[in-house]
Amino acid sequence: MAESTDASPVLRRWRVEDAPTLVAAWHDGEVIAGSVPPRDRSLDTAVRWIEGCDERERRLLAVDRVIDLAGVCVGEVGASDIDTQRRAALLGWWIGAGHRGRGHATAGVRLMCGLLFAEFDLRAIVAEIAPDNEVSIRVAAAAGFTLLREAAGARPHAYVRHRG
Repeated sequence: MAESTDASPVLRRWRVEDAPTLVAAWHDGEVIAGSVPPRDRSLDTAVRWIEGCDERERRLLAVDRVIDLAGVCVGEVGASDIDTQRRAALLGWWIGAGHRGRGHATAGVRLMCGLLFAEFDLRAIVAEIAPDNEVSIRVAAAAGFTLLREAAGARPHAYVRHRG
């Protein structure tokens, strides 16, 4: 599907009709390299995961949003490990194979940081990124993150963005 060059990504909640895109991401080698998809990557599992998003958010277990471009799910950005005492969370993202290299991840990450700072009163957002994931390192830098901790052994780099 061709993308309009003048459209800007927005964030929205997951919808059941996004499940095939989620399944495709769970089978995409580049997405898998930076995340841990479920063992069962079926359409039924994707639907159940989407249906559980509101409850996970209500319980502050995770805040997940679709990166939407003109009504199409092009990727996802999600916060997990939400620590209400420290007012911090861990952020991750992915972009579908046909939509990479167009700035959608950077736009989605910026939008999600704004949402997390405003609606969840966070002070810091951390992104853990493998040293060889140069694309995500560039996304983090473009979205206002700075290096917090260098990678060591199996531990990835940690980047942080503070409120304000």
